[in-house]
This record gives sequence, structure tokens and C-alpha cells, in this order.
Amino acid sequence: MSKKIKIKDLKNPSLTEFQQAAKDYGETVKLELTAEAVINKASNDRGLKHFGSEDFLERLNILMQSISNDKGLAGIGKLGIFNDQVRYAENRLKFEKFKKEFPQYKNEVITQPIIIMGLPRSGTTHLLNLIASDTRLKSIPYWESLRPFPENLRDLNPNNDPRKDLAFKEYKNFLQTMPLLKSMHDMHPNHIHEEIELQAMDFSTYLPEWLAYVPEWRDYYLKNEQIHHYKYLKDILKAMQFIKGPKRWVLKSPQHLEQINPLRKTFPDATFVITYRDPLSVVLSTATMLSYGDRLRRYKVEPKTNFNYWHNRIKILLQRFTKDYEAIPLKQRCDVFFNDLIKDNLGSIKNIYSKNFLALNNLARDEMQEYIALNKRDKHGQVIYNLEDFEVDKSEFYKSFEFYFKKFNVFKEFK
Repeated sequence: MSKKIKIKDLKNPSLTEFQQAAKDYGETVKLELTAEAVINKASNDRGLKHFGSEDFLERLNILMQSISNDKGLAGIGKLGIFNDQVRYAENRLKFEKFKKEFPQYKNEVITQPIIIMGLPRSGTTHLLNLIASDTRLKSIPYWESLRPFPENLRDLNPNNDPRKDLAFKEYKNFLQTMPLLKSMHDMHPNHIHEEIELQAMDFSTYLPEWLAYVPEWRDYYLKNEQIHHYKYLKDILKAMQFIKGPKRWVLKSPQHLEQINPLRKTFPDATFVITYRDPLSVVLSTATMLSYGDRLRRYKVEPKTNFNYWHNRIKILLQRFTKDYEAIPLKQRCDVFFNDLIKDNLGSIKNIYSKNFLALNNLARDEMQEYIALNKRDKHGQVIYNLEDFEVDKSEFYKSFEFYFKKFNVFKEFK
């Protein structure tokens, strides 16, 4: 039986010595939260100048201004999100360098990928890692998603990759800083990750919303057509496939729920796997996880504010999904309900593979069974999520998602 973990200081955290030192350090760092500062640092650090199409500068400007407007973001929170944008800009520089050195990557063809989309905290990560254990499929380990292009591909030693070493150093620091996040959403470098880190290289995702209060960025992102950014993602995937196979992908991102049309246009022959879960469980889990991280990121932890923001954000996500759901051809669509996935992992996999015309052979079955055996649910402990921490009115919450329950007959986990 997994260990039960109750975060008793969620609203008024007691920081460890390491956490306090990190937070104090953040206040000593003077940052210029501008697109120009991001671009200059990335270019100087990498010794490269060419970012490709410069249309991303408008997006980066709006994003950095929105981050700057978040007065509740502590120094360490600002430093973290600034460093993220620098990393994305560096990755963009390295991608442009790669394109010049290996133009033949354009000949790569991406066919019949399996693309998982579903609410955050609805089993998408488990399902992604489970399918990715099938070694016939290509996927993105977290360490590689952070830095998809090596400094020098021609001299790359796959057994001694500095990108992987750096990711493990960062993970060690992450565990010291936020030890309980491992029990909520482990970011182990070898775990398979979503492609949103690649999309962030074009600076047009909902990812910043997880790190700061950026309503200006959210509204800008939501009102703009995303097809060009999805094509940019596909171009990166072609490059990664050129560097190393296999040539059939399994991908995943909750963001895809609200971007079905650009996703379909970019990957027209994909199998689209959609996970479903009670939004109350999703928002409760999300708000708990973010409130725990806010003990470092922000000057003040406001659990109810987090809950209300993600209540609204998940509602937007599902409204857009519900509107466009029928556009996905039935023969390419596979619905996976959270409770069914938890009860019968391989049963869900069989349904997915039948849609993708991929045989669940004995080797793949054995690989998946091994993954299941090594990755039991809550193996790092089970964090207890309490509605009382967020002053939630269940009936009002459920009423706001009536459109979703009615359309998809999702099981309500709270009575």
C-alpha cells in the first residue's frame, strides 16, 4: 500500500533550509524581463545569431510583458521562467544550425503517429509512457525534450551525452527544492514527456500559464490561429526522427484538446487518443500541485486563486474540445476513460492499437507488462487532495461542466 501524504502547510508553507536559501537567492538576481534580454543571452551563450523566421519576436514580447506584469511572482519564479525562455531560444538557434547542416532531414515522413490528448492529471502521462515502452515507437524522453539538439551532432556520443548529464543535475536540484512533486508529477529525465517543450521553441503554447499568472498571454494565445506553430512542431519531429529512429511516433499534450483543427491538419493520418476524467479531480489535483510549487515561485500562496483560475481554464479547454470533437474521424479516434485505464491498462492499449493498425505482439505486450510492474500507481506515495483547502462548492462546480458530462458521460468521482 502506498504512503499517504497530506500537505498540511499548503497555504502557509514552512520552507526547508534549502528552499529558503533558493528563495533568498532569487531576490538577489536582477533580471530584465524582456524579449531582447532573452534573445541576447541565448545568442551570447550559444555563439549563434540566426533564429529563423523572426515572427516569434512579437509573441515573445507579449509573453515577457505578461510575466513582468505578474507582481506576485517571486525572484526565483522570475528566474525560472526567464531561464526557460532562454533555453527555448537556444534550442531554436541550434535547430536553425541543424537545418543548414542537414537539409536532407526534410525528406523524413511522419506517418500514423499515436497522439494522446486529454485533460491534465487524467492519465495522459501514464498512458504515454506505457505505449512508449513499445520499442517499435519513437518518443521523447524528458531530458531530450529540454534540449532536443546537441551542440555538435557529428561528434555526438550517445553513451556520453552532456544534455542528459545536465538534465540529471537539474533533476537532483528539483528534488531538493520541491520533494513532494515527485509524488504528484515526477519529472525524471528518462520518463517520456510531452512535445510541448518543442512547441515552446516557437513561443506559442499554454505552458507559461503553469508557471505564472499571465492572463494577457493566455488571451493572446487563445485568439491566434496555431496551424503554423503545429507545422513548426512537425518540422522539429522530422529532424529528431532523422537523427535517430524509429520512425513512428507516440506523442501527447493536454493542449491539443483546444487545438484539434491545427492538430488534425498537421497530422491527418494520426490516431487520436482522448482521455476523460472528472474535471473536479483534475482541477483539484492541478491546484494542489501548483499551490505546493508556489511556496517558492510566489511571494504568497493562494490555493483558492489557483483553483479558480484552473476551474476557468479547464472549462475553456473542454468547451473548445467539445465544439471540435466531432471533426475527428471515428476510425481515427479512441476514447479512454480514466477509471477504465486504471482498471485495465492493456485493455485500453488493445483498443488504441486496433485503431492504429499496430499489432500488439508478444514483445510489445511483454515490454508493457514490465513497465506496469515497475511503475505502480502512487509508487512515490499518494498525495491527498482536499476540497477543503480550496473552499469548493461541488454542486456549483459540476453545474459549470454540465456540457461535458452530458456529452461524454464521464464518471463523477465526488458525491
